[in-house]
Amino acid sequence: MRSHAAVDDNSQPFLAATAREDFWDTTRPLLFLGEWCLKFERRAAMHDLRIAGTVSNPYKDAELVQHALKRVGELVERTLAALGARLNALHGIEHAPRSWRILLGPWLQLYVSTAYDRYLHIKQAQQSSPGFTTLLLSEKSFTVPRDTLEFACLLSEDTYNLQLISKLLVALGEEFPDKAIDAGPNTLYGKLSGSSWKYRAASKTLSLVGRLSSALRPTVLLRTTYLPRQVEMKLAIKSFGRILPVLDPASAPEDLGTDAASRRQLQALDLGDGEFEMCLARMLPSDLPLCFVERFDDIGRAASTIYPKRVRAAFSANAWYYDEAFKRAAARFSEQGSLLLGTQHGGNYGALLNMPSEDHETAIVDRYYSWGWQRKDCRAEVVAMPASKLVGRKPVGVDNDKQGILWVATSASRYLTQYPFVPSQFRDYLDWQRRFAEALPPRLMPAVRFRPHYEDYGWGITDRLKSSVPDIRIESWQEPFTNSLENCRLYVCDHLSTTFVEALSANKPAILFWNPASNELRPDARPFYDALRESGILFDTPEAAASAADMAYDDVESWWLAPQRQRAVDRFCKQFARTSDDALALWNAELRRVSDQPLSLKTSTC
Repeated sequence: MRSHAAVDDNSQPFLAATAREDFWDTTRPLLFLGEWCLKFERRAAMHDLRIAGTVSNPYKDAELVQHALKRVGELVERTLAALGARLNALHGIEHAPRSWRILLGPWLQLYVSTAYDRYLHIKQAQQSSPGFTTLLLSEKSFTVPRDTLEFACLLSEDTYNLQLISKLLVALGEEFPDKAIDAGPNTLYGKLSGSSWKYRAASKTLSLVGRLSSALRPTVLLRTTYLPRQVEMKLAIKSFGRILPVLDPASAPEDLGTDAASRRQLQALDLGDGEFEMCLARMLPSDLPLCFVERFDDIGRAASTIYPKRVRAAFSANAWYYDEAFKRAAARFSEQGSLLLGTQHGGNYGALLNMPSEDHETAIVDRYYSWGWQRKDCRAEVVAMPASKLVGRKPVGVDNDKQGILWVATSASRYLTQYPFVPSQFRDYLDWQRRFAEALPPRLMPAVRFRPHYEDYGWGITDRLKSSVPDIRIESWQEPFTNSLENCRLYVCDHLSTTFVEALSANKPAILFWNPASNELRPDARPFYDALRESGILFDTPEAAASAADMAYDDVESWWLAPQRQRAVDRFCKQFARTSDDALALWNAELRRVSDQPLSLKTSTC
């Protein structure tokens, strides 16, 4: 190890690894490891510090991002195979590779991506400032996440990122002083993993009904399908319980600490002889969430309690990521020969060239229900169906008597969590917000209500915008989006995600704008987005979008109902936001057809 503990020269740069200022030595010039260190709310305090600069962005062009995406993808596959085999031995089971993809895939994608990104930043710091010093987080303060959800929540926090960076520096042979702290609970994880006693009571009743039904005949189980709850219940009634929702809330495993003996069995994974691969093999055994090691059996028992022994199919939109009990049941079902059914849960599916979540979901399920688009290069059979999220929604249409411009924004972690989405793109996005607001004519500003995402992640999104346009109105996340959409005259969206698809499917007058360089489309999606662009709905600069909003607002009916615009919207929605007046009947027929298929007689060791 290279020791830096005894260096006293205060002209040496100090590497500030995160935005935790209690881990900065302000007597030295500060070298920031990434832009994540610089919170908007602390910008004034920075003027009093000696700043050596910020480590160079390792993603200066799109090719570097694509290279990282490819390398991480290859390493995830290698790690999945090696780690799955070790966990089989540890737990005395024989899970198939597909089962480990279901269980480990979401965590592994995040873990390898984040570790590689922090590694690249550290290497940049070593090359540009080889004599830097820093302060690490003590091993006594390290956190082991309970499950994939807690890990994802921790990735947005400075303390856990300091932990990852500290471990990487040690794995790279560096030696620095450290400090212990009490990190406290993760507030976002507490919000996302909680549920009320009433919900738990109702879900226990329904899961009991599900187990009784499955004892007579295997059913199609519905788990967070994005179908409205009343639609799921209608499907259950129409099928006499053969199609049944499972409402048990996903619960977090207890944190009873780690078992050193178990984790020693995961050491020395052969991931390759590259420097990063060796760092990853050293770190991974202690970073693996409890749900895959110490609490593995507990979650298996919970899955057996909630879910029946056999089903014909299990259907979900997003339980594949953070619902550990569902993932365990799904792995068991797949090894028994049951079908796994998935559906998209975002408006960017079928459109973005690189879409890790879509790739994962279509790799683990047998049948995948899109909102209209097709895809052949995946394991799953992709079937176009009415969008589950949009079932039962009515068009809100266009109305000059409505008031206001609803401007919907998004958010993202200050830290990279998964390729190809890099934080520098989000900084550009924030600048586009400022440019749009400043380009709007003053007469329209009183009509605008800005709707930020409920999670800010430390960007200071609203404060940034208010520093440019102090009087802009801010809409609370507590206001239901569908209500706000119905009651505005014009909808504006500044990102390629879900709400703009909801707006177009409701035939709500809309202005869209985002940076096409940061939202690269797959070839078969481009004609549909080009049609929106050519009809004056989608714009490639915030200034052009602001000009269009100014032109359209006073007589939005004439503007929106122009034949070219309506044709573009209709064509887009058939491909990416399919709806039908017979959606319930179509879903009922599809799921009944699945439920009538014979069930294989495979056995499972899950």
